Amino acid sequence: MKQCSSFPACGGCLYLDMEQNAYLEKKRLFIKSAFLNQGIEVEPEPVLSVPFGRRRRATFAYKNGQIGFNKAKSNQICDLSACPALLPELSDLLPKLKELITKLKGSGDISVLKTVYGIDICLKENKPKLTLEKQELLSTFALQNNLVRLSYGTEPVVQQIQLPFAADSFLQPSIEGEKTLIDLVLSHIGSPKKVADLFCGAGTFTKPILNAGISVKGYDIAFESLSVIKNNAEKRDLFRVPLTAKELNEYDCIVMDPPRAGAEAQCRELAKSRVSDILMISCSPKTAARDVNILRLGGYEIKKIIPVDQFIYTAHIELFIVLKK
Repeated sequence: MKQCSSFPACGGCLYLDMEQNAYLEKKRLFIKSAFLNQGIEVEPEPVLSVPFGRRRRATFAYKNGQIGFNKAKSNQICDLSACPALLPELSDLLPKLKELITKLKGSGDISVLKTVYGIDICLKENKPKLTLEKQELLSTFALQNNLVRLSYGTEPVVQQIQLPFAADSFLQPSIEGEKTLIDLVLSHIGSPKKVADLFCGAGTFTKPILNAGISVKGYDIAFESLSVIKNNAEKRDLFRVPLTAKELNEYDCIVMDPPRAGAEAQCRELAKSRVSDILMISCSPKTAARDVNILRLGGYEIKKIIPVDQFIYTAHIELFIVLKK
């Protein structure tokens, strides 16, 4: 059990008051229930946990001088002065961000990310209008807090170095969680001749697979992220234009890490393909179960489901799923 002065009002963490083993079992039951709703009985492996207080990114809502997460089952903001789930350097920014949004007025979201280069912040207003006064406020804030980048929408207001990913790009919630998932991919990928990394984002898995000496190509709609792995990537909207079964048949193994909405259209093509191995990473048991059911009907068998608890004490759980034709 962890302590937080904002619990249980804050909707960020839901299970801080639970004993650890009971909490982890609850997460496994989330998964079993989601798959059972698709008619699939599964027995997930023990949950791999990431340490609490290691979240490197968060998105706060702000309005009327308040900043924080929405209260549980509400659109009201729980005003925060600290957050023990985050890295200390991000938690320490909250009082300073509160001063900033009080001056900015209005409402919107602020995404904070701790990168290896420094802290990256992206501010999105509900009624965007970057006035000269706002620009000066944001520039001063960025320089005073030594931010590596501060963006208004997707446009940098201050950028001390060129970062290898776009503002507000998706990265795994923690360094430890990212390493756990990369290790799982590399330990289960075998020795394929050719791999496709679908929904590859900034190349979280593409780069380690390349470094392992395996031929891989990444696909994603976010061109800015693909620039990191541009020689091994193609811009593609996999929701509207998924790789066809014929295109997929060029690969021995598929690695896929779709967003929370899942990859229904892509899985329908995969189900018709001859690809022998699929490694799926999913942050939603519900959509993962739906997509896996499509693959099962196409002849794939679930070999392993490993839960990775990156979203500590929340209702979310990451899945690493191994499927074989």
